[in-house]
Amino acid sequence: MPDTRLIERWLPIAALGIESVRERTPMTPFPAPNRLHVWWARRPLVASRAAVLASLLPADADRDRFLHVIGIHGDPVAARKRIEIANRTGERLGADAYGYPRAFSYGPVRAEPSSAGSSKSATVVLDPTAGGGSIPFEAVRLGVSVYANDLNPVAALIERATVEWPAAHGARLEGAIEELGGKLVAEVRERLVGVFPEEPEDDTRPDGYLWARTVVCPYCDGMVPLSPNWRLAPDGTGVRLRPECAGGPGTPGRVCAFEIVGSAAEQFPGTVARGDGHCPYADCGRVIDGGEIKRQAQAGRMGEQLFAVVYKRRVETRTKSGKRGRDKWERGYRAPRSEDDNAAAVEARLAEKLPEWEAFDLVPTESLPDGNKTVEPQRYGMPLWRDLFSPRQLLCHGTSAEVYREMLEADRAAGRLDDVRRAAYGYLALSLSKMTDWNSRLCTWHPTREVIGHTFQRHDFAFVWQYAEMAPLVTSIGYDWAIRNSAKCIRELVALVRPPDADGGAGLPGLFDPPADGGSPGGRPLGGRVREREGGDAAVDGADPPGRSADAVRPASPAEPADARPPVTITCKSADDLDHLADGSVDAVVMDPPYYDNVMYAELSDFFYVWLKRTAGRVFPELFRRRLTDKEREAVANPARIRAAAAAGGGGAAV
Repeated sequence: MPDTRLIERWLPIAALGIESVRERTPMTPFPAPNRLHVWWARRPLVASRAAVLASLLPADADRDRFLHVIGIHGDPVAARKRIEIANRTGERLGADAYGYPRAFSYGPVRAEPSSAGSSKSATVVLDPTAGGGSIPFEAVRLGVSVYANDLNPVAALIERATVEWPAAHGARLEGAIEELGGKLVAEVRERLVGVFPEEPEDDTRPDGYLWARTVVCPYCDGMVPLSPNWRLAPDGTGVRLRPECAGGPGTPGRVCAFEIVGSAAEQFPGTVARGDGHCPYADCGRVIDGGEIKRQAQAGRMGEQLFAVVYKRRVETRTKSGKRGRDKWERGYRAPRSEDDNAAAVEARLAEKLPEWEAFDLVPTESLPDGNKTVEPQRYGMPLWRDLFSPRQLLCHGTSAEVYREMLEADRAAGRLDDVRRAAYGYLALSLSKMTDWNSRLCTWHPTREVIGHTFQRHDFAFVWQYAEMAPLVTSIGYDWAIRNSAKCIRELVALVRPPDADGGAGLPGLFDPPADGGSPGGRPLGGRVREREGGDAAVDGADPPGRSADAVRPASPAEPADARPPVTITCKSADDLDHLADGSVDAVVMDPPYYDNVMYAELSDFFYVWLKRTAGRVFPELFRRRLTDKEREAVANPARIRAAAAAGGGGAAV
């Protein structure tokens, strides 16, 4: 077969673009790899599969069958045109407007065996900068052997959890994470009793706490809560400040109380804009310079004040026959009571625990390094990674890390740490890491959707004037949600990477003949046409499908032996030093290089790294040997590194 590959002559760009958008369509669940844990710049699964397959097939491969294998079982371009026309005319096409499920949900099944009769692929694909693992994940689904690498340890752990463990251990992982997660959550709840006050009314539960950062007005000594606006909900619900002027400027007791109002006209004007504050007290009202705000923050004098509590009320429903229906939970807002602000008690508990936690290295002690994305928190008085969390948030995260460590050591001492349980502890660490993303001082409240936004809504550490705190101990949200999310992702990952077929296998080894000389795996793929078994997708038994019902993936085949899977090798090193690969051992290098100067992966991932090395690092120490992630060998154009080199007299830096 000639060396010219299909990707050099043809690729259905328009169809792939539409399918890539379908993967992330609002109101439909993203694919499981995207939901497992944050990684920046994930590639669409359908585009990744197409790139891998088109790089391996010859230029004359059957294009219709290529489209079928990557999951495009219709004409998305024509369907998109129909949808646009229907949107203009008001016609409703329904959930099945495309006529087939989203492409990523289709699992390629085993083709006929290769000419040598081998059940394993001799084809090897390498992704040297694998990131979140989309390319190796789809290569494994196609049945080829995979080498995946990334310099970043957080990425390497995510790749193991996305690609390696579901393929190796299958359905056993879900039960293991549910067991460990349930045990951890129960113990964390017991240790944190009293940290979150009970709601004052029956049949209500807390859903979030909204805090404003505060400074002292340099002109009147009043405590100023800083927020660009006071909106809570799209219907006009918001907050009105009631500043208490006490005895006038300079007297004690100048603080703001808060009131929930029902219209935008009643809301108090914002107290910060373009970095400058505005004193809300009627006898002052002066502008507080942004430099003064930063000076107070860096001196440790920036505080925070609870200005609203989000709660949910249980509402009974009745069927038409009068029987009790399924209860609903309706969201509401209330002004804080004095009992809600238990900061002094929380800080006392934290002060009691911190010496022990620091001695046993359970909470981050690392400073934020100077960098392109790490400057903003330091400007506002957060020089340590743990400063990105309030005392109560830090108490929760530290307690969960403590319980994790105790459970792990107990299992290790009892000899229970087999490969499945080690992987389950990896998923549990990622679950706790997800909690840090959704419960930090950089989380925001979205008034249009009435939900908490996570830390990395953008690719930076943008300082926020008001932040939203999760209620992590409430049943079904917080820790429960994080564990449940991981278990569901595992179920879907296993179903995606291990789809069953007639003979219990998966993948497409029949696409590629072994080397003509009968040599070792790694020879050029020969063969050409895809021979695909007919068959539709079915829902996962006992599970919510990853999207609408049409998007369901087929159930996994837990009984399939692990050695029927194509080998997966995941490494964490510099991509210019892959010394574990023999010459001529790779058929195709398929990669999505880092984004020049758009994403500072190492700087951002330190947020997770400092916690993961204290949890997952106890299970996979080879990934977490450094104090922080490697920023010197990262293949991005980091302006901070260039400036540092220029300041040192180098005149610039090679990146």
